[in-house]
Amino acid sequence: MSNLQKFAWIGFIKGFYLYIPILTFFLLSENVTLSAIVIASAIYSLFTFIGEIPTGLLADKFGQKISIVLGYITESFGVLMIMLFPTTIGFYIASGFRGIAGSFLSGSEEALIYDSVKRDGKKNFQKFYGKFLYNKQIGIIISTALAGLVYQQLGSTSFVPLIAITSLFTIASACIAMTLKDYRSNLKKNVEGSQMLTILKESFYLIRSNKVIFNLTIVGILTLSGEYFVQSLYQPHFQANSIKLVWVGLAISIGTAINVIVTKYAHLLEKYLTIEKILMVINITLGLAYIAMASLLNPAFIVGAFVLMNGLFNVQNPIVSDYI
Repeated sequence: MSNLQKFAWIGFIKGFYLYIPILTFFLLSENVTLSAIVIASAIYSLFTFIGEIPTGLLADKFGQKISIVLGYITESFGVLMIMLFPTTIGFYIASGFRGIAGSFLSGSEEALIYDSVKRDGKKNFQKFYGKFLYNKQIGIIISTALAGLVYQQLGSTSFVPLIAITSLFTIASACIAMTLKDYRSNLKKNVEGSQMLTILKESFYLIRSNKVIFNLTIVGILTLSGEYFVQSLYQPHFQANSIKLVWVGLAISIGTAINVIVTKYAHLLEKYLTIEKILMVINITLGLAYIAMASLLNPAFIVGAFVLMNGLFNVQNPIVSDYI
């Protein structure tokens, strides 16, 4: 089996985040407050940012494969910690580990897929990377719907099994990743060192000097937090409005399915709108959905607003990538 075939399986298996719909409920049942859950999202982002340089250095020196394997193992450990140490401090530490895992995986999967496409003599990198992301989304669609159904039937007794199984799926991804071939032709020799710090400085300079990239960066920073907050807080909001438990999972599943379709065809908007207007339309729609979800009392409208948000999260990425 080639690297590209293995990545297709890894994407699907890694997408089985069964714990997403029930995580907040589990933490609340263990007396972790909503404010602590939100703070943990910030810790996750902080550790992802802090870990970018050291994990990049490691990937430069030892290859993308080891970075991917360590990323999956670290993520699995972070998820397992949530189950084993369900306290505020334990969740903070687990979020830190998951953030570091994000650093390990940041760019590594994409880079090895790119090298594998070149090695196999194929030309369409976007096709194979897109398949990896698509399979991951399919995994999320199936797993979140399944988690909602299990939670509907078993209630709080499903928390620990769903978290544990998520950790096992991530370990399974690591096991497959261990069999990947790491094409080291592009790695730098030890005497040359890494250019990560140089690249980081050049990136900051580019962001400051290029008005379009600067504006896109600011928009990304200002809008990213909304997704984290909603994913962490929607569960108790659903419960408070007497929404059936199954929708805790189904709403994410349906929203993700819509997101797959919208993201695929988002580039068509460029025929009619500028990048500025596209971002404005997407973010105004998201803002209105936030308001609707918070203010409307009808369960159908609340679920609809949440599905809409999930359908629009990050759909601008394929368009923005053309400007970077």
